[in-house]
Parts: sequence; C-alpha cells; structure tokens
Amino acid sequence: MNIDNAILIDVRSDFEYAMGHVEGAKLLDFNSGQFQTAVATMDKDAEYLLYCRSGSRAMFAQMIMQRAGISKVENLGTLENASRVTGRAIVR
Repeated sequence: MNIDNAILIDVRSDFEYAMGHVEGAKLLDFNSGQFQTAVATMDKDAEYLLYCRSGSRAMFAQMIMQRAGISKVENLGTLENASRVTGRAIVR
C-alpha cells in the first residue's frame, strides 16, 4: 500500500477527533449510523488507512469495507500508531 496516496480515515467520534487527530485525516464516525452509507459511495479502487482509539472500531470498519468490495484497506490501530506510520503530526 502506498501510504502517501492512501486516504486516511479516523473512525472515532466527533469529540475524539476534536481532541486530536492525525493531520489530513477525514472523520467518519463508525458509530454514527452514517458509516455504512458512506462506504457504499467510496471508490473501491482507492487505498484506505483506518485508525481509532484502540484499533477495535477500525477493525470492524475494515471488515465492513472489505465486504463492500474495498480490498485496499489497512487498520493502523491507534491514533499514535497512525501518526507514526504515516509520518504525520497529531493535530490538537
């Protein structure tokens, strides 16, 4: 996966995102009820990187995306790990 070209998605809540997120990450709250609707409109050929607080929500989000036909999706786990792997700062 090309990390520089991948779409970085924070699947935490609005509040968690506001408290700190990886620079350039898009917010898509896994628990908002909008997640599955959004997945249906995603580019199936794009590459996606996901993260959350512990990696659990990102894991479930990854499974939903893969079931929807999105094969290039990776769970980066935590906010801190996503920052480290992507080389992007945490914005607070």
